[in-house]
Amino acid sequence: KFLASITDCLITINREDYQLANTHRFKAKSIKHVHGVGVNTEIFGPVEEAQKHILRESLGYKPNDFLMFYAAEFNKNKNQKFLIKSLAHVKQEVPNAKLLLAGEGNLLQECQALARKLKVNEMVHFLGFRNDIVNLLKISDIAVASSLREGLPVNIMEAMACGLPVIANNNRGHRELIHNDQNGWLINNQTVLFGQKIKKLACDSELKIELGLRGRKMILSNFSTHNVIDEKSEIYQGYMNEMEDTLWAVH
Repeated sequence: KFLASITDCLITINREDYQLANTHRFKAKSIKHVHGVGVNTEIFGPVEEAQKHILRESLGYKPNDFLMFYAAEFNKNKNQKFLIKSLAHVKQEVPNAKLLLAGEGNLLQECQALARKLKVNEMVHFLGFRNDIVNLLKISDIAVASSLREGLPVNIMEAMACGLPVIANNNRGHRELIHNDQNGWLINNQTVLFGQKIKKLACDSELKIELGLRGRKMILSNFSTHNVIDEKSEIYQGYMNEMEDTLWAVH
């Protein structure tokens, strides 16, 4: 906000920040909105069931496992404990559920201890640092997200691009991407309700596919790398043209 007064163009990546910048009268000469950093929808995309089974087997999972994926550093904001507590509410009804948590961080051991305490340690797979996120998404059934704050989370956009419905904690970044009953659900930090939504998708494969397809369509329409490059190019080109005109005028 302090630097806005000397900023030619303030670029925001979600509509709440765009509205906030305008409402609070940030003094930037111009305020623009773009759809984040973009997702490569050619790399991140759904796979056929046969290919999914092959990928699952290569990574040690069974065709009938219900896989939920989340990639994030283990810290207070990312809030993985919430997901582990939510899983405890579904372990009886969805015994084939597996929560795949990729990442490292200071709270990793605490999360592992919590999983043991709630007796879901066999259902929670702590994957550590991974460089095969795209394959982990492609074998998964749904994406989950528990963070308390987000701007515009790339991990959710990548999951949506892969055709996964998303169940996530309610924050401004997630609100930009997830619309209730359209491509998933937003939950206000309620583990019981989060668990209910997990059970709903685990028991209704048609709904799971339908929500996932809507999410991918949303990414293709607004958040693909090509779309974001076009948005940024239009902004940058305008200022490049102004600079060129100024240089010509000086000469």
